[in-house]
Amino acid sequence: MRITSICTLVLGILVMVSTVHASQVPVGLGAYTTTLHASGEHAPPSTVYKTANLAGPIPTNKWYSSLLFTKWSQPLFAHPLSYLADKGSFELGVPEKVIIRSPSREENDITYPHNPALVIKPLDFKMKDARADKISDWAVDIVMGDDTDALKVTIVKGSPFSFYQVTRGDIKIRSADTGEIYYRSSNGKVTGIRIHGRHYAIFIPKDAVLEGVPEQGMKLHFPEQARWFTVAALPDSKPETIAEFEKYAYAFVTDTHAEWHYDESSSQVTTTFKVTTDIKEGSDNGTLMGLYPHQWHNNALAPKMLPYEYDTVRGKLKLVGGTQFRTRNTYTGILPFWPGLSEPKQAKKLAAYFKNDLQGSIEATLGHGGTYWQGKGFGRATQLMLIAEQQGDKRKRNALLKAIKARMESWLRSEPGSQKYFYYDSNIGTLIGYPDEFGSATELNDHHFHYGYWISAAAQVALRDPAWAAKEKWGGMVDMLIGDIATTDRAHPMFPYLRNFDAYEGHSWAAGIAPFFDGNNQESSSEALNAWAGLILWGEATGNKQLRDTGIYLYTTEIEAANNYWFDLHHQVFAPEYHNASAGIVWGNKYVHTTWFTEDPREIAGINMLPVTAASLYLGTDPNFVRRNIETIDTEFALYLKSDREQHVSPQTWQDILLEYYALYDPKEALKKWDDKGLVEEGETTSHTYHWIQSLINMGRPDFNVTADTPFYAVFRNDDGKNVYLAYNAGNVKKNVTFSDGKTLMVPAHSLTNSFGSKK
Repeated sequence: MRITSICTLVLGILVMVSTVHASQVPVGLGAYTTTLHASGEHAPPSTVYKTANLAGPIPTNKWYSSLLFTKWSQPLFAHPLSYLADKGSFELGVPEKVIIRSPSREENDITYPHNPALVIKPLDFKMKDARADKISDWAVDIVMGDDTDALKVTIVKGSPFSFYQVTRGDIKIRSADTGEIYYRSSNGKVTGIRIHGRHYAIFIPKDAVLEGVPEQGMKLHFPEQARWFTVAALPDSKPETIAEFEKYAYAFVTDTHAEWHYDESSSQVTTTFKVTTDIKEGSDNGTLMGLYPHQWHNNALAPKMLPYEYDTVRGKLKLVGGTQFRTRNTYTGILPFWPGLSEPKQAKKLAAYFKNDLQGSIEATLGHGGTYWQGKGFGRATQLMLIAEQQGDKRKRNALLKAIKARMESWLRSEPGSQKYFYYDSNIGTLIGYPDEFGSATELNDHHFHYGYWISAAAQVALRDPAWAAKEKWGGMVDMLIGDIATTDRAHPMFPYLRNFDAYEGHSWAAGIAPFFDGNNQESSSEALNAWAGLILWGEATGNKQLRDTGIYLYTTEIEAANNYWFDLHHQVFAPEYHNASAGIVWGNKYVHTTWFTEDPREIAGINMLPVTAASLYLGTDPNFVRRNIETIDTEFALYLKSDREQHVSPQTWQDILLEYYALYDPKEALKKWDDKGLVEEGETTSHTYHWIQSLINMGRPDFNVTADTPFYAVFRNDDGKNVYLAYNAGNVKKNVTFSDGKTLMVPAHSLTNSFGSKK
């Protein structure tokens, strides 16, 4: 997966060193532990519902993860269908839109709840639980049975089909509500059923018999040599639609696989989605695949769509036939930092903010708490370090760099008896930092949020001190953090493949075990993107090009998903009844305007903006949306104050985050509105807020129409209509960077260069 894969890297380290404590496993100069340091400390789940076929680390933080951690499952939202492994039966149906009016807020939530249409149950044996049997990139096999027999179900994200195999006996299929048979093929192999105004089809083998009526339960009797059937949700009731679907119904999906490639010269990320099938009858090995908006919109490689689509919580799902398709997206670049402010008045003002930010100790700047709040502290201190460096204050830069390293090392040692350490759980296959926070241990939540801050800070250290980042020093433990959230080796012995990322839906999931009727969820798309930007930086800083490119794939893809499903920039997802400009949390079956911690509309929006870094320019993809989003927030907040006046909410809460965001539309106005003596968000500083907004005043809005043949670049268009170009070179020799509009920059080694000069 890498130049040296994470798997090889970690195992190599374990061979190089010997254990110095019974439960401590050294990794370079750091270590993790295999036992918890204190009795009663929060622990991960101990029971996993899987068959012996599913070996290795457990894939948590997925759309199907409830299946692995409960006896049955919560609803599994695969779009266009949802499924439920219930007590003794298996349900499926097409969710319908439901508008939920908030009793305390002037807004609507949009949900597509599980709505069972068909219920499937073996007649000759009982099912004691549901277990995951095989998992690929966007498909899962579920086995429900006893010690001898089982019903095996294959569900595939984006597919209108689900596939069934049974070891013995007959199957009962009944409608969960009033149902009628509206179609029978002449050979008896296809039955069309209408339920809730939706249309379904059941495809059975030759010589199988399906008899009875849906409401009472139809009995499916199999020939011994073919104990299988397929169910499809149809877009309409036309006979020609059933005929088209039948062509693909007998090719059972056995594997799904996403592969990506980043072309540095063109700054393009191409992803190929491949499906492998097993043909039960006929000769067509293709299947039907439903593409989400982030896959079919503005995709130069989009295949020819069939004339079928479904309304889903993610917008229109459009069908294509075959065994693969490709997407192509533009990687718009990131930078590790921005230039300093050289204009004397601006530099003087920034120096005053910086002095005020460091009035307390650097230790206080680094903060306290568990892995999330410590990560926020690393982000805060790192931003100050970058400002000190770019403003030429090497003494303060060095002091901050030293403190960041020391604090991180104190955790990464995992010394016996320490309250701050990392624990590896071999039952699940996960690395957990203690003190844990927000369910990061008990429910395996938010690891990419937490560790993203750590990885980003470590990358900044590595760019300045490569020796520190060597695997035999502290790089090995940083690679463990990366391995926990972003391993791409599907056979990795310690961590699951891409723990948090959904390769098909294009974004991450935050809940580890997903114990919700609404499926899995993710709140902060921006903190997920912060993690992927950290991978890009760490990969470049350590010479691991494959890791860097993995980060670019994750970063580019998740931006597409965020722009569609959190921000709806293309007006293809949010329902007309949804009155908000953005979503606070995206769930498997809904999008809502709230957070896990507040109803304040500024924080609901801001949680999908922070942390604001040099990798946050994507938030300005559509400046007019930025304006509209802020205006909507202001209107919502006025209503919020009226309904929650007793809470004494401060109008300055997260003012810095929101104005940094607004600066992507109008930086001059953002600076006027900013209260530099007002409240500061926990991961921010006044220095960074001023530096960000003033830099955008100086450089202009980001211009995403121009790319470069390097991973580290940004382009801005100033008020004079001229472009400002920036590029960074982490290498040891100078590099000539060419932009897509013909502009070139010669970038010295270990330097950031802009079209006005260069700065190390």
